[in-house]
Amino acid sequence: MAVTLVKHDIKYAEAMHALSSMPQVRDALGLPAGKVEDTINFIKRECVDEEAGKTVPRVVLNEEGQLIGVTALMFIDHTKKSCHIGSWLGYEFWGKGYNIEAKIAILDIAFFELGLERVFAGARQVNIRSQKAQEKLPFIRIGVEKDFPEEHRWLEVKEKQPCVLNVFERTDFVRYRTALVKVEGSRESYLPQLLLADESEEAVRKYLNDGDLYEIKCGEQLAGVALLLAQPDKAVELKNIAIVPNYQGKGLGKEALRQITSICHSQGYQTILVGTANSSIDNIAFYQKAGFRMEAIEKDFFSSYPEPIYENGIRALDMIFFSKKL
Repeated sequence: MAVTLVKHDIKYAEAMHALSSMPQVRDALGLPAGKVEDTINFIKRECVDEEAGKTVPRVVLNEEGQLIGVTALMFIDHTKKSCHIGSWLGYEFWGKGYNIEAKIAILDIAFFELGLERVFAGARQVNIRSQKAQEKLPFIRIGVEKDFPEEHRWLEVKEKQPCVLNVFERTDFVRYRTALVKVEGSRESYLPQLLLADESEEAVRKYLNDGDLYEIKCGEQLAGVALLLAQPDKAVELKNIAIVPNYQGKGLGKEALRQITSICHSQGYQTILVGTANSSIDNIAFYQKAGFRMEAIEKDFFSSYPEPIYENGIRALDMIFFSKKL
């Protein structure tokens, strides 16, 4: 089962109107009886609001390209890095697993494209079905009214009735979406990803086929790679870890490192080692935030590289090694 999100278009008006006019949907949404022309005007307003950056409205299509509902990121606040989500599915598509697929697709946009930190999901207290549907989602925090009182008050004023408030946090969603998959067979196709973390192809090829290589997956997408090399005394070195540009700065590196640490611990290793260049300021901070301690410095490690490497205006010369007890 898979869904596709596409932008609103007047060509979907009749199908959208038919689904939203079903009593089960109309009553749940609190919609008045309307005409196709009302739906056309709604679509036009959504397109205008998207152009203004206020919303990200999408039509939900099933595997056959059939319209089954709508979903949207609304009231986007880039200062707070938050928004609200609204969605509905046609009655005939309830209980078939489309809800979670549509939520994943729109949250991918919220967290990986817009870079938001949280997405609020509200429901009227009288709308029990909507509440139950949200509670089934494995990456949602339920009942956060006390944690976000201003958002809760705003929602109840907007809906003009008592509401519950839930939230999707990026950390929880990234954890749900991220998985490590061990690579079996040829590794040649992963060279571009490995070169993101080590710019010398000559150096990468020396260890390309050693140790264990893992894909870092975000859903079905390749988000990065990690290569582990066993060392003496029950230690393991994280020789290379790289996140592809589209997923950098979104929390996948942190989650991948957490899973790598768990894998190494389950395999009986007691220490994990990792090295980074003296010029890699972000990496130095990243590993220390993850609980690694500085272990050693190998001077002039990068001096033999064919081309000088510069980061943050600093030439990479020395390798700084970090370690963490498992």
